[in-house]
Formats: sequence, structure tokens, C-alpha cells
Amino acid sequence: MWRHLTDAVREQQALFDSEVASWIDRYTRQGGKLFCGKGCSNCCTLAVNCTFPEALRISASLSALQSAKVREHTDRLLTNVREIADLKSYLRMHRQRIGYCPFLDDDCSCGIYQERPFSCRALLSTRESRWCGLDFAELSSEEKRAFVESLDRNVTSFPLHYVAATQDRGRALETETAENMASRFGFSLYGNLPFLVHLEREHHLSRIIPQGIGTTTSFLDQNGLLNPFLVTVDRK
Repeated sequence: MWRHLTDAVREQQALFDSEVASWIDRYTRQGGKLFCGKGCSNCCTLAVNCTFPEALRISASLSALQSAKVREHTDRLLTNVREIADLKSYLRMHRQRIGYCPFLDDDCSCGIYQERPFSCRALLSTRESRWCGLDFAELSSEEKRAFVESLDRNVTSFPLHYVAATQDRGRALETETAENMASRFGFSLYGNLPFLVHLEREHHLSRIIPQGIGTTTSFLDQNGLLNPFLVTVDRK
């Protein structure tokens, strides 16, 4: 029932990787520089979202140890998110209290690199790793102004230092994946990456979704899992 959706994700990811590689080649030949590399994991404290088919593909690849880390991570999420009232607070909470992605290995490399979602594949930094882990609220006005003025507006997702073109393409592929799911089931799911993986690993959500949007939302609500910062249910 899900195979055609997860196969489509795999094919889209392979295409996206090729497109990203071509973009990087053009950018570096023109004198640009990117700072992403194995072990530079500051971006792995960000709140990463994905579609449910992406999470389903990741869920099927996990080891028992990775699954246990996801469970612990989700427990922290559910405990801390109860007191959050707005998106800005949620993003700060995620970085400061939740910590690193549960899929990071001990050497700070990605343990799901081949299956990582579009949002991770799309994130390319035009600044050193320290900028990816910085809370800009802690910078002075002068520091913020200097940072913003240093950015190439033709390349970055202004006023941040990440590449705009790859992020735009990643979002388009997310939208396509969500639409494919909605065409099949009448609705789509989008949300926090580890949380969606947890919903599949611990609750087998892929078996519930075919029963319809009402049954799915009721299940999530009754189990205290229907938090708007963690999962969004969109009707077709």
C-alpha cells in the first residue's frame, strides 16, 4: 500500500542529490564556497520537518539502538512542548532543551544519511559551522547588521546564510510527496522528523492512516500525540 510512495521518495531523493551536486559544482567553479561536511553537526540541533512517506522510509532502516534514541528524543519533545505557545518559542526550545538529532552517530555523522529527508539534503551553508549553531537573539545589533550585510542575496535565503535554490527545490519535492500521499489517502501528514518516525516505530501509524483522516486524528488525539508543533494533518 505504501511501496509506491516510498519508492517515489527514493527516486526523488536520488534526482535531488544529482541536482544539488550540479548546483554545488557551478557555485564553486564561480568562486563560491560551502562549509558543510561530515562532523559539522550544528545544524542538527534545528527542528527538522518532513513528510510522512519520508519518515516511513527512514523508520524501515533503523537499528534497535537508533529506535531507542528516537524514543528518548520524542519523550523529551512531548514533555517540553506542552508549555510552548508560539513557533519562535518552539524553535528555541528545540535547540536549547531537546538537543541534537537522535540520528547522529557518536562521531557526529548522520546515521541515516542515505535516507535523510529533503529538508536535510537542501540545507547548504555559505558560512562556517558556528553560524549554524548560533542563537542570533544573543548577537548585538552591530553583529547582526555585519552578518546580514556579508550575505550574498543572490544565493542565500536572506536573511539567513543557507542556499535559497536548494531549499526552494527541497520544499517543492516535499509538496509533491505530500500531494502524492493525499491523492492516495485523502490527506497528508507533515511534521517533526524524529516524531513522525516514532509514530511509525511505536504506533504503526501507516496501518491506521488507510482508515481515514478521522480515525487517524482521533488516534493521535486520544494518545496525546496531536500537537500542532509536531504534526500537521492536511486534508486534500
